[in-house]
Amino acid sequence: METDYKLAKIMHKEEVQKDAKMSERLKAMEKDLKLKESLGQAKELLWANIIDSVNDIWPSIKVIF
Repeated sequence: METDYKLAKIMHKEEVQKDAKMSERLKAMEKDLKLKESLGQAKELLWANIIDSVNDIWPSIKVIF
């Protein structure tokens, strides 16, 4: 009976460690995802500004050529 208790205690400790590792990994993945979302939004904004700039300048370019 005592060995069952010790075994259960060891198994519980291992599960707690696994949970902690998985929790850390999940936090890292969430951080990665937020970074990717932020980069995606920045890229969209940058390209929108580039397109607006080109559209503003395009009539002048047509006149030159």
